[in-house]
Amino acid sequence: MNIDPIAELLVLFICLLASTSTLAWGLMAYPLGIAPRASSYFSLGNMLILFGVLLTTLRDQTPSYLYWFGADMLLLLGFVLLRSGTQRLFRLPSSIKLDGALLFLTGSLMLTQPPSAEASDILGICFSFMAASTFLLMARDNLVALENTVKRPIAVVLLSPIALMGVVFALRGLLLLTEPTLKPHLVSIQNADAIPMLWLYVVMTLWINVIMMGNALTRLVQKMRQQADRDYLTGLWNRRAMQQQLEQLHQRWLRDGQAYSLILFDLDFFKQINDKFGHSAGDAVLVKTAKQIGKVTRAMDIFCRLGGEEFLIVLPTTNSHVAEIIAQKLQQTLRQSSLNWQGALIPISASFGIVTTAPGDTPDSLLALADKAMYRAKETGRDRCCSAQRQLGEPKATPSQ
Repeated sequence: MNIDPIAELLVLFICLLASTSTLAWGLMAYPLGIAPRASSYFSLGNMLILFGVLLTTLRDQTPSYLYWFGADMLLLLGFVLLRSGTQRLFRLPSSIKLDGALLFLTGSLMLTQPPSAEASDILGICFSFMAASTFLLMARDNLVALENTVKRPIAVVLLSPIALMGVVFALRGLLLLTEPTLKPHLVSIQNADAIPMLWLYVVMTLWINVIMMGNALTRLVQKMRQQADRDYLTGLWNRRAMQQQLEQLHQRWLRDGQAYSLILFDLDFFKQINDKFGHSAGDAVLVKTAKQIGKVTRAMDIFCRLGGEEFLIVLPTTNSHVAEIIAQKLQQTLRQSSLNWQGALIPISASFGIVTTAPGDTPDSLLALADKAMYRAKETGRDRCCSAQRQLGEPKATPSQ
């Protein structure tokens, strides 16, 4: 079949975009290592789209499973991989089983029709609705992910090309179903009637890949920032990140008057553990402490490692009474924990200092009060909790046996 020159040029441009995107995503996956799994999906997805478009241009009046069924399935599988890459990029739950089932159902319906131009309207309807569902669900995935990092209006703008592609395919399927006279404009990509649709495909292919590239780079920046804010050993917030969050919480307290508390604790006999069992055992104790305490802290709490064997938990909207209850729960959690290190059982315990905001406090003064309370707990026997008592000018021990 002869191809309209402008339509041919647009098809070649789509192929150029798809091949360039395949190469770019491949380079991001390896050797650059930027979101390698997601980038691999994006690269393979664009490659399948490229092959699908090329096979579509070879269609004529002769029946061919390769040029009709094969081309459509390659395109749809490419769309599904783009969605899988999006989910991988944003660490969303995978929908590959659902997408695979829908793809299998679509392929089964297509196989009920002859692979030729005579059934192009039915094949086009099946293809369009599958493509529409994939892109609309992909847009939803992006919305869920982007809402955590940008404001909703910005997220809507960023995902609009993906949603628009889904809407276009849905309208294409509906028009093929209800307006048979529009078939020449909607089915073939080889004649002049297809030029408006091809222009739309060009813009959408470019825009979608640009957005996904931006998302991948954004995730890279977020990962780098997270690594700068996290303790390398335990994965907890580090001192720098804690100070930033504590300052924000303190300003909120000054503005709204909602008290917050700090629990500072230091592992007991940690130096002896390092001396007796080695620093690897000490590191394992730190990791286990972070894991066990992390299980019982609340979602809103800020849990960080200040350095060495010293940890801090910031408790938003928490008064002194509740803070003491939480500290005693943490103490019991550690007391019931132990580390089996090369056949030896290493007990874990800590001394806790507790302080709650009062007029005139600053973040530094609160940390100093918590530190004094913690050392008072060590001086009075370790493995206990002490609350700062301001009216007496020093912490008061409240042992928890």
